[in-house]
This record gives sequence, C-alpha cells and structure tokens, in this order.
Amino acid sequence: MKKKLFALTMAMLIVLTSSIACYADTITPRDTNYIIYTTDRISRTKADVIVDVSFVQKVDRYNVVIYLQKKVNGEWVLDSTNEEYVFYNNGFRKRNFTFSHRYTTLQEGVTYRIKCVSKDYIGDTTYTFSTFSNPF
Repeated sequence: MKKKLFALTMAMLIVLTSSIACYADTITPRDTNYIIYTTDRISRTKADVIVDVSFVQKVDRYNVVIYLQKKVNGEWVLDSTNEEYVFYNNGFRKRNFTFSHRYTTLQEGVTYRIKCVSKDYIGDTTYTFSTFSNPF
C-alpha cells in the first residue's frame, strides 16, 4: 500500500512539474538561459558590477543593454543624471556575454540596481529577457 501511494504521489508530482515548465515556456519564450549579477558597493560613490548573460545556444546575434537605476521616493528610475547610466553591447555568434564596469560617480546615500535587457536573434525569431540585480 505504501509503495502504491508513493508511486502515485511521485507520478502526480512529475506531471504537475512538467505542466508548469511547459506552460511557462509558452508564455515567455526566450533564448537567454540566465543573467547573473555580481555587485559590490566598494565606497559611498563607487561600485563594481559584473553581468553575465548566457544564451541557451549560440545565437546569430544579440543586443544587451545595461541600465543603472536609482530608487527615488520608493520607485526605481533610470539615473539619467549619471553619464554611465546606459551601456549598449552587440555581438554575433556567441553563447554568452560578460559586462564588467566600475561606476565611479554614484551619489552618497542613494540605492542603485542594474537592469539588464537581453535581446537575441536566432533565424527570424527574436527573444527578449529582462532582469534586475539586487540593490546596492
């Protein structure tokens, strides 16, 4: 009896998990596998940022845009007063892209985060994926 109950529970878990994964892929198709952030506020006005973008396969071409955002009155906005608030990166035939930058003109007492928008192209299909770093 315990074996049947265990087998039935495992079968239901597998079916449920498979359904959720398939459902998520149909809603947000993307070829960007993951985006990993490493942020380090090294002083009151400086921070080191590394953004690692990995694609599921070698893409025909890609556009990655890195935005610096700051928190103002509880909302995240682009820090367009900072000359380094946006970086554009384009490439061809790659499986990954790494962005590394030291921000040197941050404002004291202001909380920042990075927004990354990855757009990649395979054949005639375009995939877009956006994420945010933890605040720093």
